[in-house]
Amino acid sequence: MRRTGFVVLALVASALGAQNTPTRPTAPVFLRAQQLVNDGDGAAGRALTDSVLKATAEGQLPYAEALFWHAVLAADATVTARELLRLSIEYPQSPRAEDALLRLAQLELLRGDRDAVRRHLDRLVRDHPSGTSRGAAAYWRGRVEIEDGRLDLACAAFDSARTIIATSDVELRNQLEFHARACANRVMAPVLTPAPIPVADSSPRTREPVAPAAAARGRWSVQVAAFAEREGATALVKKLTKRGLDARVTADRPWRVRVGRYPTRERAVEVAKQLSSKASKAIVVEAER
Repeated sequence: MRRTGFVVLALVASALGAQNTPTRPTAPVFLRAQQLVNDGDGAAGRALTDSVLKATAEGQLPYAEALFWHAVLAADATVTARELLRLSIEYPQSPRAEDALLRLAQLELLRGDRDAVRRHLDRLVRDHPSGTSRGAAAYWRGRVEIEDGRLDLACAAFDSARTIIATSDVELRNQLEFHARACANRVMAPVLTPAPIPVADSSPRTREPVAPAAAARGRWSVQVAAFAEREGATALVKKLTKRGLDARVTADRPWRVRVGRYPTRERAVEVAKQLSSKASKAIVVEAER
């Protein structure tokens, strides 16, 4: 896709996210940057977010906020997607983490990658079970199921969204009812509820090593981090390898650091818990081919 196409995708995804994500306090500098972009002076607006991002120390929530605005005001959808993904992975405690996952899902829907949409929405519900974006996530899940021709699943998602979306969110509820008209003459399926994340058995027993060689061809992996530059990912892989872990860097940006290939999701969840910390949460993903 040409760069102009990416610009359109980025701006449309940003607009969609602005409609369907909860209002959060925003620093005046970012409001000014957003206004500049909206007024057609995108270069000045993005220069403002660039300067704030460069002046903010990484690893803290203010950096996540700066990264969020740098992403949504970017002129290139590849930058938007990369930085939103980084935010959701490296700063899961940020108030913007939910927004990032929802916007990623919207962007992938525009690109036509419906499996990626489901992955982002599933992760939003799983990682933020009491989050304020769950209603919007259910609505967008219905949208993607409609596009896939799976009306029963779409209607169930819309029904779930009705029970979650606040009555004060009139715009989102109107959009929901508009798309849910296709369900008017159908028997509604049971309300969807997120599948529980498997929890490792805590009973005393001998556990296998974190990254067993027998799991080399498994379907599931644990993603530890994602980096804008390959050097950072390579350095982390070296550290993990010294600990005896089967770590690797994926072949495309953002450079993702993953561990193992496990035959079951349950085993991958167990490993993710071992590799998570207060500062960084490892997640379970489908292993790349």
